[in-house]
Amino acid sequence: MLYAVRFLRSAVAALARLAHALISRALLMSLCSPTTSPATAAAPAPCWQQQLLHPATARPAAKKQVHVPLAHDDGKDQSLQLPLQAAVLSSSSSLPPAPAVVVVPAALKQKQLVAPEKTAKAPRGRPPRLAIPPPVACAPGLDPFGAAAERETDVVTELEVQGDGFCLASRRGVRHAMEDGYGVITDHTIGGGSKMAFYGVYDGHGGRAAVDFVADRLGQNVAAALAASSRHRHHHQQPPEPWSPPPPRTSDEDEAAAGQVDAVVAAIRSAYLTTDREFLTQGARGGACAATALVKDGDLYVANVGDCRAVLGSRGGVATALTSDHTAGREDERRRIESSGGYVSCGSSGVWRVQDCLAVSRSFGDASMKPWVTCEPEVSRRRLTPDCRFLVVASDGLWNKVSCQEAVDVVAGDAGTAASSVGSCKELVAMARNRGSRDDITVMVVDLQRFLR
Repeated sequence: MLYAVRFLRSAVAALARLAHALISRALLMSLCSPTTSPATAAAPAPCWQQQLLHPATARPAAKKQVHVPLAHDDGKDQSLQLPLQAAVLSSSSSLPPAPAVVVVPAALKQKQLVAPEKTAKAPRGRPPRLAIPPPVACAPGLDPFGAAAERETDVVTELEVQGDGFCLASRRGVRHAMEDGYGVITDHTIGGGSKMAFYGVYDGHGGRAAVDFVADRLGQNVAAALAASSRHRHHHQQPPEPWSPPPPRTSDEDEAAAGQVDAVVAAIRSAYLTTDREFLTQGARGGACAATALVKDGDLYVANVGDCRAVLGSRGGVATALTSDHTAGREDERRRIESSGGYVSCGSSGVWRVQDCLAVSRSFGDASMKPWVTCEPEVSRRRLTPDCRFLVVASDGLWNKVSCQEAVDVVAGDAGTAASSVGSCKELVAMARNRGSRDDITVMVVDLQRFLR
């Protein structure tokens, strides 16, 4: 770079000297050459001719002042007087006129001939250097993004549970935190000596706030609603008179059974809506889907909101889906949303969404999506028979890659009873992951035969 600058300065200086020499010669020729026009015929001979004709008596040629326009720094043309002096090289009249010698002051010469140095420029095409701040120093176990992030990252990546009459396997997807959860209540006694068992799998979105709250509160709210319904039913039941004959067994038992089923279904719906209202009062963001199973008095009640699913495995190996996913692509869900003032749309990926945002049409939480996304569950009831072997309850991380029949085949092929080990649950999780599932996967298998023994 230094040699290039020096070479450039030398070239500019040479060009400047050549330009000054050419300008000086042109000016000298225009001033000292004889004119042939009639107006100037009587003009005296030039100085160099007078010296050639009378060399002894000729006086030294006077210096002529020639105004040469030069470019100044301020961009304006200013005149500079340059002294020109002609020198006689020979006394012969045939010799050409002598070239003029241009005398330039030293300060001006240095200013004109010295080329200014070029300022260094930044290389083109190179982006500016990024300033990366150092990592935040914090105490061990403290997350720099707050307590909420610390709580979410504390959830284990993989989970295996061997419980009383059920087993579970769960594995985190590629997200920053595990957003699946579960809840179980076994052998809970309700008023009147009736017992119940409750199982639930939950799939959160937008953080763990909703899934943690629902996993903790929904089972308790179901038990509380069933207890309140039982007290209300016994309080309004009229005791028979001692002298009155007993009522007929057929129709009264059928009505009583139907009334009890309706009461349980109403209690489950009330518990779902109560849990949703309680979570919304917390002011937390996010939401959660759920699929739950309640076993009471030999009946199986299955409820769901969102895309978690419960599938029944029978003794013959036939799979029966007991729930239907609540997605924006369902025709009845689309009509319900549009009738409440919302809309559904299908994006470029082929996924239908509510208000261009949420893929499920029912869930806990999601305060910004109310009232289009409701928490009203769909509840179904089935009488348990010896053919009912097990129940598979899982999040959509499994069902997006594994069909209902494939899940039942895997569990039915497990050695021993359906809930004897977590091997079948782990196999289903591995199957979904090998097929490309990137979501959180949670699989629970409930042994239904224990409620018939």
